[in-house]
This record gives sequence, structure tokens and C-alpha cells, in this order.
Amino acid sequence: MARTGIEHGREFELRGGPDAVLLLHGLTGSTFEMHVVARRLAEAGMRCLAPVMAGHGGDARELLGVPWPEWVAKARRELARLEGARRTFVVGCSMGALVACALAHDHPERVDGLVLLAPALELQLHGRLGALLARLGPLSRLVVPKEAGSDVHDPEMRERNRGPTLGGVPLAAVAELTALAEHVDRQLPGIAAPALVVAGAHDHTVTVGGSRRLARRIGSGPAELVILEDSWHLVGIDVERDLCADVTARFLTGLPVPGARGSAAPGRRARGEDGAGTREQDGGTRRRGTGRRPRAR
Repeated sequence: MARTGIEHGREFELRGGPDAVLLLHGLTGSTFEMHVVARRLAEAGMRCLAPVMAGHGGDARELLGVPWPEWVAKARRELARLEGARRTFVVGCSMGALVACALAHDHPERVDGLVLLAPALELQLHGRLGALLARLGPLSRLVVPKEAGSDVHDPEMRERNRGPTLGGVPLAAVAELTALAEHVDRQLPGIAAPALVVAGAHDHTVTVGGSRRLARRIGSGPAELVILEDSWHLVGIDVERDLCADVTARFLTGLPVPGARGSAAPGRRARGEDGAGTREQDGGTRRRGTGRRPRAR
């Protein structure tokens, strides 16, 4: 079977109806990590645009010297391509989730909803150490090889993701990521767009605590937090990718349409759907086994 543009991690666009979604991948990643969610949203009738983030799409060293505002600026230009849609949503993974938050804060009139997959608000210890080393100076241009591949539990998806993703992580880019996280953390209370946060319980890249903090602090929140109990970092392509895609589609389709009467609140709609893993909302926790159909509330 020939590999498509999606398989190669290049920009892709899927046609849809009146609503549009901008999908933003993570640091050193590619659009491949967004393709399962995008296809599910396209099935739900949404136009999907997944661009290649600034500094990506080539060699890892091309990320050296790319400051985090360039990631936001590139995403802002891509968001403008979706002007004219009835509603515009942003779905971001890791770094892309932080960029999505920045867009929602800076352009509230253009972002009607957010889905934040494994947001990189707080890195695991090794990531924080890498950022610290980069700030010391001499090691800032060091590129650490991804010898084990991506942070994905599913071995087949990890292997498929090797080609599209960058082969190393520049420490300078990690430092930029932490600077972006600090910026977004300050912006969170001013974000009005309703949000869903999805995290992997066994994420080796970012902390679940960071996802909880984001869900708690976001101005439209507390946001619903869904923890996928068998997933690692790239929840959109990992073992529970279909569930991740489903909860994303259900959340976005459940948001009120401007001018429509009788639209359900997004949180109530999401709590009454099928699911698995752990859901946390308004301080409550619900655990569900895979394949179990919960009672509607």
C-alpha cells in the first residue's frame, strides 16, 4: 500500500461541513500523530486542517534557533485559513496543546472550543533537566537522539511514527517549550473557550499533574479531564486512540451551535457517553472499564 501524505507526516486537509478544526502536533512530532482524531472528526462532518509546525518537517537541527513565538505565529496563520467556518475548534497535542491555549487566549473570537491532548504544561524530570542544561549555554545546541522512538505504548504505531517524526530532540527546543508552558500557565485564567483535556496515565514525557493543573486553572473550567489508563504520551495514536478520537468528537459536536435552541452543555453531554479510563470533572472521579456502557446521567 502506498504511503499517503498523512503517513509521511506532511500537512493534510480533510473536507467537511460548516465547522472546522485546526490540529496541531507536538515538539519534534508530525501531523501523523493527529490523523486518527482528524479522520474521526471528518466523519462527524468537520473540515480538518493539520499543518506542519514551525521548524518541523525536516532535520531536527532546523529547530535550533526557532523561538516559541514562531510556533504560535505559524498556528495563527493556519487558523486564519479556516475563516468563514460556522465554528472553529483547535485540537493540540503536547506542544500543540499549549499553542492551542495561546490562540484561544489571544483570539477568543476565533476559537470556539479546545481539545488538549497530553498538554506539555509540566515536563517529566528528564525534560526539565534538559531545559535547564540548554539554558546554561554550551549544551543548548545538543540534539538528543530518539533511540527508543516516540513515547507510544503501541509498538506498531511507534514504528509507523518513526518515519514522520524528527529523529532527535534539540535541548534548545525543550527550553523553548518550557518557556511556552510558563507563558500559557499565566494565560490560563483568561481563556474562555470550553475545553476537554485528555491525558495518558503512563506518560513518560509530561506529567498528569500538569494536565490536572491546566484543567483546574483554565478560565472556562474546570475542564473535563479524561485519563486513558493504558496510554503513554501520544494518546492520539496509542492503544486507546479510538477512544481518544471518540471523546474528542463527542465533546466538540456537543458544544452549543451559535443561535441554536436547546443545546446541551458540553460537560453534561460528555459525561453521558460511552467511554473508558478515568474521567474527572468538578472534583469528581469516575472509573470505567473498557467496553462498559455507562448509564446516562
